[in-house]
Amino acid sequence: MIESIYQIGRALLEESGGGRRAVLESLAAAPPRNRKGESYITILKLNSRKPSLSVELRELSVRGNDAARYMWLGNASGSNPQDRLTTDNLGYLISQNIPNLLEEQRIDPERALYKKLKILVQKLYLDLGEPKEIGVKGGGAYQRNRRLWDLSRLGIKGPSREDLRAEIRGGTKPKNVPQRVVKALRDHFPEIPESGVLFTLKLDGELLIDDPAYHEYLERRFVDSAFTGDEEGRCHLSGEYGPVTTDMTRFRFKYYITDKLGFASGATKKGFVSNFSLSKEAYRALLVGERFVGRELGFGFAGARGYMIPDLYTVEIPRGLPGALVRTLRSIRNRTLFDIGRVQVGELDEELEEFREEHLASGYMINLLFYKQKQAKFEVLRLIQDIPSYRLEELRAQGIETGRLWEELYGDEARDLTLQQIYYLIPVRKSGDDLLTKEILAFYHTLISGGLIDRKELTDGFMELVRAYRFGNTGSYQVSAPKEGAEDQTLVRYLAQTNLLLAFLRDLDQLKEEEVSQEYLEKLSLDEAEKEYLRRLGYDEQQAALYLLGALVAEIANAQWRLGPEGRGGEKTILNKINYQGMTLPRIQRLATELFDKLRQYRYTDRSGERRPLLQGRNEAIFAQAQELLTRNQRVWRLTPSENVYYLLSGYSHRTFRAMTAREKQPA
Repeated sequence: MIESIYQIGRALLEESGGGRRAVLESLAAAPPRNRKGESYITILKLNSRKPSLSVELRELSVRGNDAARYMWLGNASGSNPQDRLTTDNLGYLISQNIPNLLEEQRIDPERALYKKLKILVQKLYLDLGEPKEIGVKGGGAYQRNRRLWDLSRLGIKGPSREDLRAEIRGGTKPKNVPQRVVKALRDHFPEIPESGVLFTLKLDGELLIDDPAYHEYLERRFVDSAFTGDEEGRCHLSGEYGPVTTDMTRFRFKYYITDKLGFASGATKKGFVSNFSLSKEAYRALLVGERFVGRELGFGFAGARGYMIPDLYTVEIPRGLPGALVRTLRSIRNRTLFDIGRVQVGELDEELEEFREEHLASGYMINLLFYKQKQAKFEVLRLIQDIPSYRLEELRAQGIETGRLWEELYGDEARDLTLQQIYYLIPVRKSGDDLLTKEILAFYHTLISGGLIDRKELTDGFMELVRAYRFGNTGSYQVSAPKEGAEDQTLVRYLAQTNLLLAFLRDLDQLKEEEVSQEYLEKLSLDEAEKEYLRRLGYDEQQAALYLLGALVAEIANAQWRLGPEGRGGEKTILNKINYQGMTLPRIQRLATELFDKLRQYRYTDRSGERRPLLQGRNEAIFAQAQELLTRNQRVWRLTPSENVYYLLSGYSHRTFRAMTAREKQPA
């Protein structure tokens, strides 16, 4: 996968010409966005001749890479000095960024930019003084934040030097002092957005980020500083011999690269460095590729964040088209989001999809990398490698086909079963606010790779979420709590969806289960809807016996529901007879006896208006057939207690869902 990122970066540099500014713009980070998805740049326009400040607000394009124009490369990481002239932190820009650029010859003192910044600090900044003058410790936080804009010199009302010194004496942490100046600026310029905004400086009509001296510094900072030694060797990615580095600390994926020895052929912990060295060309390309992936190819899926990384060796990029590479990569992302169910047909970018159909018809391979990041730690949760594009298209097409079962089996409107929707069918537990996604991502890995998925393990998971819905414990999982009054309907729909998931996997020939004979269906006296359900979902005799008992549970539950006010809303107490932790076969047989008594007890009103017991006609035949199947399979029963309850509830779900759908379709 690292080679895929390298190939993306190298291709981007070739397309851009590879000049210094082109390299830096290729390293641009994604700009922050507000809740509406909007992003802005606030240009702080300083006049040094007649000290004054004005602001200009520009919106950044959602689709373009406008942030590159303003050299938004992200802030310095960790404890490194903040040194960026475009930042998302206004507090940095009005305090430490410019003074830091003047230190340690980060900017050559002979260059015009250095002189401009030096004059700016002299004319605009105040210095809080030595820490002993204030009576505080002079730690790093104080030294970083001791110099700030003196807004009074710009004719703007703001905190004075003595105000800020007094606050520090009063206990304010030095790192919070710049926010006092920021607040004053925001009060004076209320047009500055609260979120989704970058900040940069224009001095006397010129954007400071356009100065070549700044570009030279950034290149040294991002690339050259990794090649400070005289080490030579063969580059792992390009194969060329020459100066190399083994410094991976600037890569966002560094933990993944350095923790996974398999990336370097034949590597061991001791020999990893010699097997994974990078030339400057490869280092630069890898940085550019990584930034592009982070900016353009990210997505959210299954409670995790991820990147989709195409393998450019498998992609034919059109020649002669402006921006062909970026359009190619964006079109792959566009289609992949559709194939995994993150977007629907109407949400596809038509222009990108047309581009893909015209230029990428031969297919391609992609990698899906899922990760978790906390501060500087980047943890890979799962990497699914070398996925042919047609595989994701096959899964999407099968989901559409399976979705038709909603109409065929439940009488409801057909709807697709997507990979994204499957996420809500398999339990994903929470630890605090964190989702524990490793197991669900392992499921997707097996599914996408074409492996077998065990039915028993799935039904155990289904029952875990059934209990969460039934007993109001959804807060411990990734699913939402049902709306008040819709608890039973939510449970019924969930059980229906899980049965369709089993059908989906069975049709893909990826469900690990026993061979099923359905000859028994010819001897059952059931209505066509029930037979079709059992046939289409591949129920065997034991599963069918439980399904039939569940259908009778639905009949009793419906009768209890009709005992409520105005003939609806009564409590379905029969559901309390079910042990949702699991029921052995003897316990199922005892439940069958209780169902028999309830069918005799509860009544329904027939078309003539007479009240008749439920135990007659079709229900009586269903009970007899369920008992026959239970008795015939008693000595060879192989379903687990959890599966017993699952298939029992599936019968309840099917009949209840069809009744709900029929009521909804009745004219008001």
